[in-house]
Amino acid sequence: MGETERPRADDGLRVTVGSKARRYLIPLLIGAATVAGFVIVARRMAGGAVSEATSPDWLLLAGAFGVAAAVQPLRAFAWSQTLQRPVGFRAVYAASAVGSFLDTVLPGRLGEASKVAVLRVASGPRWPGVARAGGSLLAAHLMEALAFCLVGATAGIFLPFPTWARAAVVGALTLAASGIAAAGIIHRHFNRWLPRWADKFLAAAAVPRPTLLRTIAILTATWAVRWIGVLLTLNAVGVHASLGAALLYMVLTGLANTAPLLPGNAGVYQGAAVAALAMVGEAGSKAVAASLVAPVLASVATAAAALLGIALFGRRFAELPRAALSRARA
Repeated sequence: MGETERPRADDGLRVTVGSKARRYLIPLLIGAATVAGFVIVARRMAGGAVSEATSPDWLLLAGAFGVAAAVQPLRAFAWSQTLQRPVGFRAVYAASAVGSFLDTVLPGRLGEASKVAVLRVASGPRWPGVARAGGSLLAAHLMEALAFCLVGATAGIFLPFPTWARAAVVGALTLAASGIAAAGIIHRHFNRWLPRWADKFLAAAAVPRPTLLRTIAILTATWAVRWIGVLLTLNAVGVHASLGAALLYMVLTGLANTAPLLPGNAGVYQGAAVAALAMVGEAGSKAVAASLVAPVLASVATAAAALLGIALFGRRFAELPRAALSRARA
């Protein structure tokens, strides 16, 4: 009989090293993305297409970074409203921030699935279950889309939106409102024929009217904060944009972001940004500068927010990125 192969002494060490590498991958990736983002912004501002633009105003750019970072707590606060469970804001913030960061480095919004996985680890014994976490996240996204469409529809009254943009805003508004209404109708009238997990999912997505109105108000304020960030970013790179131009830019690039084909929606965002600025008389190197700097700055701010969310858990910080990474790969 053949001799049984004995485990080598270094096998355990290899497993430990491999698990540690995976555990620290997301924090290292976030830190690298934050540093690389600042480097890219500096290089873009110094050379290439942006070299022909006005010298950047770093004070305005720093203000835009702060505004972009402030968006994450607002989005987390909106999700905490739809959860309707005392999960703890720290856990919701960490899950929302880490998932949003992964959305910027993965195609197809794969980071959204990781939000539920991170929340499961971060909430601990307060974990509300997959169905409630997923349903509440869907409700938050539908209401974020609804708030965006309300902002876009209001802006369309005063700004020269192209016909396709008006049609897209109306269509998205209809879909978001229909999704929220459908969740409530199916849960109330067809719950007896649904699997238990599906009924719980729809019950979480069908939030009560007071919660719905409160969440939409929070998310509308979130878009207002983003509007300020866009205004600061455009003026920082030499585009002397008014409030109306910044709003037009935000709405058109927001519509483009509904098709996340590549990480950070690269390419599609730049096309929408240049087109939006051309409509307000800004073209050439300054428009290209804005289209390059704005998404990079947003990614850096998201990475910083994710790093903060992980750091809030102290010694347990390694568990969150491990959960996010496993879900993102699934």
